[in-house]
Amino acid sequence: TPRSTPPPSQTMASDGAPDLVIRGGLIVDGSGRAPFVGDVAVTGTIISAVGEALDVRGKEEFDARGLVVTPGWIDPHTHFDAQLSWDPYLSPSSSCGVTTCIMGNCGIGFAPCQKDRREFLAYLIEAVEDIPGRVIAEGMDYDFETFEEYLDSIERKELACDVAVMIGHSAVRTWVMGKRANLSDHPGGPANHPLLDHEVAAIAALVRDAVAAGAFGFSTSRLLIHRDPDGKLTPGALSGTDELKAIARAVAEGGGGMFEMSSDFACYEDVPYAKMEPEKVAEYRASEFAWMQDIVREHAKSVAFSFNCTPGMEFGLKYLEELNDAGGLAKGQCMPRAQGLLQSFGARLHPFIVSKSYHKAEQACRKSGEDLKLKLKDAETRSAIIAEAQQFFAKEQEGVMLELSNVFQPFEIQFPWTPGYEPDKDVDSVEAIAARTGDSSLAVLYDLLLEHGVVWKPFNGTYVANSYKPAYEFFHHPHIIPGFADAGAHGTVFQDAAGASFMLSHFVRDRTRGPKLSIEHVVKLHTLDIANLFGLSDRGTLEAGKKADINVIDMTKLKMNKPYLAKDLPLGATRWLQDVDGYRLTLLSGCPTFRHGTATGKLPGRLLRNPRRNASAWKGIAASVSGEFETGLDASQTAVLAKPKAFEGDGSAGASAAARIMRSTVEAEADASSQAPAARSRL
Repeated sequence: TPRSTPPPSQTMASDGAPDLVIRGGLIVDGSGRAPFVGDVAVTGTIISAVGEALDVRGKEEFDARGLVVTPGWIDPHTHFDAQLSWDPYLSPSSSCGVTTCIMGNCGIGFAPCQKDRREFLAYLIEAVEDIPGRVIAEGMDYDFETFEEYLDSIERKELACDVAVMIGHSAVRTWVMGKRANLSDHPGGPANHPLLDHEVAAIAALVRDAVAAGAFGFSTSRLLIHRDPDGKLTPGALSGTDELKAIARAVAEGGGGMFEMSSDFACYEDVPYAKMEPEKVAEYRASEFAWMQDIVREHAKSVAFSFNCTPGMEFGLKYLEELNDAGGLAKGQCMPRAQGLLQSFGARLHPFIVSKSYHKAEQACRKSGEDLKLKLKDAETRSAIIAEAQQFFAKEQEGVMLELSNVFQPFEIQFPWTPGYEPDKDVDSVEAIAARTGDSSLAVLYDLLLEHGVVWKPFNGTYVANSYKPAYEFFHHPHIIPGFADAGAHGTVFQDAAGASFMLSHFVRDRTRGPKLSIEHVVKLHTLDIANLFGLSDRGTLEAGKKADINVIDMTKLKMNKPYLAKDLPLGATRWLQDVDGYRLTLLSGCPTFRHGTATGKLPGRLLRNPRRNASAWKGIAASVSGEFETGLDASQTAVLAKPKAFEGDGSAGASAAARIMRSTVEAEADASSQAPAARSRL
């Protein structure tokens, strides 16, 4: 419903008729102002006019009466770094209105990367982002080594979204230090194996050159659940203040850009969360804020900060306020909906993977071609599987098996999937259903997987205290943007690429368990606010002169469909996908990429180079700072690197932890029993 008088019409000087006029839609222009009914004219790649009843006729007219017109969505936290090699649609993002994707988050990326360490980085990305290594090896276009060559490689691609890239800490350290990249991130590492001055200088020089060439900044992970395949923290997780400040200085020298972090603001050392000392956590948190303040004092808005900030991290809001008040630019990213475990029979994860009878049934169906669900409906099979699962979850587990149990428990936060993702555990949970029916929780869960198909368990993020009330409050904070949905990653665990569509359908239209958000606020969060953070001044609003990235949406038909498993990765590997109904038209640079939910085949998306880059700062340093991969290790360093680190984490801590626990338990047991190549992907 329009709630404002339309602003004065905006028109660019133009020869001839516009290519397209979107006529009579409810315009939510991204600025935050209330919606109004009007028209949007597009000429070439640019919006040429916006206003009420434009006195112009387009070569094509699109009737948007009763529909909502918005800018294209900008996703600040994706992991399409590998997928864009085999999937130009960056699915499912482009089909649900995303027109710009920011990649290279969490300190993870593929460049720079010498040929002899491709496997090293691919294993790391598999461990952290759950993108199978064998899929990477099969599908990745390795036509680069340096970061500059990587940007050129992307620039040659035709895509359904524009993409921007940050340079990741893991790749930079690996280029300079080889296998020693995360030596200083082992227990006691910062003290026992500190980086040398010339290594810090080399890392900073690579970052400076990357930003000068077009990187949108730098990213790092300071998060205990991000680990390599041997259980060790990712490169840079425990990096010291000198290294971080040198990198920030390099970003500024390259022209300016982002300093993105995934952080728990707790990892003062590689210590399990349950064993952390509160005093040391408080000291570490204060020290983290101190070096960020120092960077703001030195570089102001030239180095912008963004880090995860979700309910439970209220201290982060205070940091954001103080960094911005000090003259910096800092935004916290809050997940549009809770990161959650998707479960179905045939999927990688569900509680019955602990049952030998389940695996026997699955293997038999794989050999015979019989439908797995039909097999699982057999009464004798059902009873055996449920009994074995009950035995596992009733037992007092220890170590990694306790972590496996925690992936699925408690059952009071296991729910039949619903489009709103805001169930009431006292009514809707597996445990609540069991209490009403008199069945066991596992029996209820088993039957839900058979009949309903998908069960969902929120891991972390925004579903706190049985509702999205804290999320609603966070999204009203001036320094919070939606992010950390991880599109392109964790496909065997969840699929959250449609964050903007979810917020429109749930927080704007359907929510009943609390107040709603206004449509103009949600649209601004997903467009202008993110564009401003990344310096994308050419997009984010529907204004004359802006890039014609536009969505036309039928809010009455906007629908989050049930997630499903698809074998659409290289080698037929499986991942979760989710389709969204209700998008009538998506334009990227004025070109229709989707009409009525169907791809047009046009791929106008391209690499974006940082508009703030200072090309004159580029020195071409990569070759001169390329370190040896395996040589230069003394005996003590070799011993440290060779020793796997047992993960004492939290099985409910998120997708990275859940995937690693699976690799360490069920999948490792399957590997051993079959004496076949590892079930988990390997290069």
